[in-house]
Amino acid sequence: MKKYITKKSITIIGIITLAAFLVLTGCSVSTQNPSSPPASTENSQSTVTAKNPYEDPIKIGFVPNVIGDSVAAAWGEGVKRELMYYSNISLQVFDGKASAETQSQIMKDLINQKYDCIILQANDSAALAATVKEAEAAGIPVVTLNLDADTPHAALVAMVDYEAGNLVAEQIAKSLGDKEGNIVVIQAPPGASRGINVEKGFSDGVAKHPNLKIVDAQNGEWLTEKGNEVMRDFLTKYPKIDAVFAINDAMAEGASQAAEAAGRLQDMVIWGADGEKKALEYIEQGKLTGTIYTNCYDQGATAARLALYFIGSAGQVDSSKFTKTPIIKMAPIVVTKDTVGSISADMRW
Repeated sequence: MKKYITKKSITIIGIITLAAFLVLTGCSVSTQNPSSPPASTENSQSTVTAKNPYEDPIKIGFVPNVIGDSVAAAWGEGVKRELMYYSNISLQVFDGKASAETQSQIMKDLINQKYDCIILQANDSAALAATVKEAEAAGIPVVTLNLDADTPHAALVAMVDYEAGNLVAEQIAKSLGDKEGNIVVIQAPPGASRGINVEKGFSDGVAKHPNLKIVDAQNGEWLTEKGNEVMRDFLTKYPKIDAVFAINDAMAEGASQAAEAAGRLQDMVIWGADGEKKALEYIEQGKLTGTIYTNCYDQGATAARLALYFIGSAGQVDSSKFTKTPIIKMAPIVVTKDTVGSISADMRW
């Protein structure tokens, strides 16, 4: 059965109806400052004409940080699944090549080509702010996925970040009990909003437990190979490591490989975040302790729904006038060897 977002269903007055729409997706919505509305509710009229999401020709661009990353691939699949019934919609995917400069140029090209909406995984939140602002000013709503931009825009659809880090800290504290624990962190690249927030949540959580200490933290660049390299350095420097937290699963997998090769895998707990398929397999095999799972197919689908929502609401909701970005957070699931079986095959990405 077709999933339709009709013009009637996407007609809204202010952010209240936006929140109601998001409730229908099963997600929570907030802003960076909940006391401030994301947009003016008075005469927020755009010069852009609304389009019928299932009749008018529509162009949507998806710009992930890099093509080939499993998380971005799952988001892209979720977007495609949501839009596959709409023969009038053209979805184009562009490789950001893990470069803010490349993404900025792609954004400028899409603005010049008058795309109707851009779904973006911002490589660098500060570096992408200018082109996101430019797109919004041109009447092109920007929906960011996980990695946000430092300027107000249509919406951010995110895995929980601060909360995810906090959950991992509590899980590590629970597993180590009262004994003193040395922790190492494999970080995200500098400037990545999700990495900053996840690490902040983790460090705040660790601070609640005086017996736990973060002894080192290094950038793993989101990559398995780099996570392995960083972990090998940690293993050389520290004869006692009790816990490892990698900001994403790919780096956690690299850390696990390094610890196993050194014969020290059983000496520590290793946690990741995201919940990708390979990480779930590692948990089943006893090579990872746990992860924070998010259904990335649903996350991509939610971004697609929002794209249609804003395209169909042009002239009534002007996201270029938002003063805060609405944030839609996907529900997190703590996954360990005891619970990994609850993630069915069709939910693994």
